[in-house]
Amino acid sequence: MTVDEQLVPTDLDRFRAVVTEFVAARYPRRSDVVDTDPDAPVALPIVAGAVDPAVEAAAVEASRQWQRDLFDAGYGWVAGPTELGGAGLTATHVATLREVTAEYACPDDTLVRTGTQVLGPSMLAFGSDRIRTEHLPKIHRGDELVCQLFSEPNAGSDLANIQTRAERVEGGWKLDGQKVWSSGALHADSGVCIARTEPGSSRHKGLTAFFVDMSAPGVEIRRIEQMTGGAEFCEVFLTETFVPDDGVVGEPGAGWHIVIDALMNERSSIGNELLPEAAVMDRLLDHVRAGGDRVARLEAADVAGRLQVARWLERRLGEGYGPGDTPGPELALTKLALTDVVARMGALAALVLGPELVADAGRPGTYVWAEFVLGAPGLRIGGGTDEVLKNGIGERVLGLPREPVASRT
Repeated sequence: MTVDEQLVPTDLDRFRAVVTEFVAARYPRRSDVVDTDPDAPVALPIVAGAVDPAVEAAAVEASRQWQRDLFDAGYGWVAGPTELGGAGLTATHVATLREVTAEYACPDDTLVRTGTQVLGPSMLAFGSDRIRTEHLPKIHRGDELVCQLFSEPNAGSDLANIQTRAERVEGGWKLDGQKVWSSGALHADSGVCIARTEPGSSRHKGLTAFFVDMSAPGVEIRRIEQMTGGAEFCEVFLTETFVPDDGVVGEPGAGWHIVIDALMNERSSIGNELLPEAAVMDRLLDHVRAGGDRVARLEAADVAGRLQVARWLERRLGEGYGPGDTPGPELALTKLALTDVVARMGALAALVLGPELVADAGRPGTYVWAEFVLGAPGLRIGGGTDEVLKNGIGERVLGLPREPVASRT
């Protein structure tokens, strides 16, 4: 596929201009939406509150359609290989696209992003020819949603403790086990599952990654309700679920490499969500200006400064990577920066709004912050806990010795 230079220019300034024109023709600026409706919910997409099923279904379809529009215009896979439908541009072009779309009230792309930013790069690097040619273009066009089937009840931060089993059968593999905290699994068309394929193996050895059809026999999905009232996370049960041989991602027994690759992508992806938070910060500053005291104004200045530094950090770290590169452990800094800023924003909202945070007093734009504050702690866990990420940075980036580990016996 040849990319039209007029529609998807390589020059960064021209790229920003044409993307802005494309997005502005379809959606209003976020600031305009807030000015129109000060009671528009303030929430974090991955830990959102309760949603009516009909509204949820409409939001999922809107997200799919927006990704189709982007892909058909040449912006759905900006850094992807041209032979698979990508534009073949740079990580800087990707960051520019995010900056532009963050300014407009585009549909939430959380479900799409699991495939395009977290699992897609791993499938591009390790997947079979069928996965690469049949599924990756559909994933980047929004025609196929993908979920992550990694964590288990006894394998969260200690992901190497995976117990889901895969047994070789004629023509493929049969999977049995339970997964948990799978974001968007109920809406997913497919998933990438890590299972143990070598009986008697332990820890990082003997794991294999599989590309699973979520509508296949033996797949059962149940929602998990969060304290925000939402139920975006799911648990997934696999009972003799068949996966063909060409559904193996990478080599059998080499699944841990896919795990690390995908987790690095995920942590980078979560960190990239700093940009939409700038719009949320503007809403919070309106409350500070309206009723905040001197302490609140000083805290607001500190949080706003940290947000800007985090945005610069995200751009600086991302500049060192080209299309297809696996994010390094240092990119976990962007995720840590996000969780810190979001936590401080939540504390600032509580300081400024006081009881109005949880009790609707009728003043516009106050009660809607409760969902944000309840959702903020989840970011310190999802995509890798703060402690795990800091250990990874200390050991793999700074070269510090590992912390002593208590004996398991």
